[in-house]
Parts: sequence; structure tokens; C-alpha cells
Amino acid sequence: MPHALPIRLPWPADFPDVVIHTDVRTRDNHPGYGAAKAGDADAALTLASDLLSAAGIEQLRLIVHDRPALLLPVIADELTGFNAIPDAMAQILGDELRLAVIAGEIVQTNKVGHTRAPAFQRLVTPATFEGPVQQGASYVLVDDHVGLGGTLANLRGHVEARGGMVIAITTLTESRDARAISLRPATRNLLWERHGEALDDLWKSQFGYGIDCLTEVEALNLCRQQSVAAIEDFLAQAAVEARSRGIQTAVEPDG
Repeated sequence: MPHALPIRLPWPADFPDVVIHTDVRTRDNHPGYGAAKAGDADAALTLASDLLSAAGIEQLRLIVHDRPALLLPVIADELTGFNAIPDAMAQILGDELRLAVIAGEIVQTNKVGHTRAPAFQRLVTPATFEGPVQQGASYVLVDDHVGLGGTLANLRGHVEARGGMVIAITTLTESRDARAISLRPATRNLLWERHGEALDDLWKSQFGYGIDCLTEVEALNLCRQQSVAAIEDFLAQAAVEARSRGIQTAVEPDG
């Protein structure tokens, strides 16, 4: 059985880019990274303290301005264990920005195994969330990395579908150009020109939302594919590969 589908919403035109603090090489070379990714809270606090940047913190301060926003870290068990980095980042950012941290209330409900996974495997294994949202509250999402951006888009959907508002996202690192998370109008138009309603219908049937809710990187990846039939085949193949790793998928392996 496929797992529950995430909630996604279209991106507002003025949604800010993800605030990034350092690069992947610097993160990987930090002596505490492996332990932090596997659940060592002390290593995660040291990592976050060392790598959160003054420029990134100031950028967040400008976005939040004087709003009493809530810092919401992605709380998830990964294949290597509990990822302690987002919570540690949120704790330090909370101290720096004098914002409350909402930790442990909204949690990821599934293991997705996205670290270093190919794009289509990430697409067929979307993260889902559960937990209460404070009505009318402003949220800043916190994660250790943004790649395709799907996990953060799904967490934003969870928050906003329940009456909150996501005003910013921050991560320690990014894949190339992933900070531009919201779908750009030009990319949306190109995607519609190349694949049109057929892709929109496929996405709604497989994932429960249309292509207007994709991230910029997800949409660019799909723009590069030759046809909707090829995309459907890639999704089915990715589902087979993900399930061979013991991960539930939103897409049936037979397509």
C-alpha cells in the first residue's frame, strides 16, 4: 500500500529564497557532522554553532522583522537514525533571533531516505507530517539541507492548510541553486508548454496536488524529461528501487 499523500499549496509570488548558511563541503568536513546526522544532540549543537552564519541570521532577522514567528525544525528519523541538526539549528537561531522554537509537536511521519537519493526516488517518497498548528501564527521552517525542496514544501503545506503561515525557510546547506524553492512563473509556463495538462493530471492522481505546487527544482527536473510517458516510467522505476530499500512510496511500482 502506498503511504499517505502530503498536502501542497501553490507558492505566493513574493515567497523569499531559502536562507543558506554554509556550503556542503564545509559541512561534510566538520568533525561532528556524521554524529549529528545520526542523532548526537551535542555534536549537532556544536555543528550548528560553528556553521550558522552571521549573514544568514541577519537575513532571517530582516525577513521576520518584528513578527513573533515560531521556528519549526524538521523532526525526522532518517535511515541513519534521528537527524539532530534541524533542532539544534532552531535552538541557536531561537536564541539569536529571540524567537520561540516549536519542537516535537509537528513531526515527520515516515522515513524517506532522501540523503543522496536520485531525484525521482525523492519524488516518489514524499515526506508527510502530523501535529497541531497554531492558528494565524507565522512560522520559519528549519532543516539541514534543501535539494529538490519537497520535504520543506510538504511541511509548508501542512502548516498553511491548518491555519498557519510560513514566512521563511532556512537550511544549513543547499544543492546547486536549490535556495530558489518557490516555482517561478517562467518555469511553470515552460512546464505547461512541454507537458501540459497530461502532467498536471498525472501529478494530481499520483501525489494529490497539481504542478503549480511543485518547487522550482522539481519543475526544472520535469522540464528536462522528454514526455509525460517517460516521466511516468521514471516514477514507476524509482518506486521499485525505493521499495527494494524498504521505503514506502506514494507511487505504485507498476506505475
